[in-house]
Amino acid sequence: MSPVTVDTSVFMSAFRRGEEGSQASRAFLEKMRRTQEPMIIPTLVLPEAAAVLARAGEDREIALAFVETLARLPHLILIPLDETTARVAADLATTCKLRDADAVYGAVAFRFGCTLVSRDQEQLERLRPVLATRRPEDMLP
Repeated sequence: MSPVTVDTSVFMSAFRRGEEGSQASRAFLEKMRRTQEPMIIPTLVLPEAAAVLARAGEDREIALAFVETLARLPHLILIPLDETTARVAADLATTCKLRDADAVYGAVAFRFGCTLVSRDQEQLERLRPVLATRRPEDMLP
C-alpha cells in the first residue's frame, strides 16, 4: 500500500460507532495501525477533530484526549500548512471548487503522492480528476 492522506471524516466516523460507514472506517484505521503504513496528514487534523467533537457535545477532556492519541500515532506524519501547501490548496480550491479544509487535505495528498481516503463524497468526487481518492472500505481486502 502506498502512503495515504486520511481526512478527518474517517477518524470521526471511526469514533462515532453508530454512524454509517463507521465499521469500515475503524477497519481501515486498524489495518493502517497493523501495517504501520505512513499516513501523511495536515496538522489541520488536530484542531478540526477537536472542533468536530466539541461541537457534537463531547467533553473537552475527551476531545483533547482524542487529539493527543491521534497526534501520537507512530505512523502519522503531520504536515504544517506552509506557503507551498497553502498555494497548492488555493489552486485546488479554485480548480475543483472545494471548501478550505478539503483543499488542504487534497494539497497534502497531491504534494506527497498519496491516495486521499475520505468519507466526504464531495471531496472524493471533486478531487478525483487530480489525484487518487478512495473511501475507507475501498482500501480493505
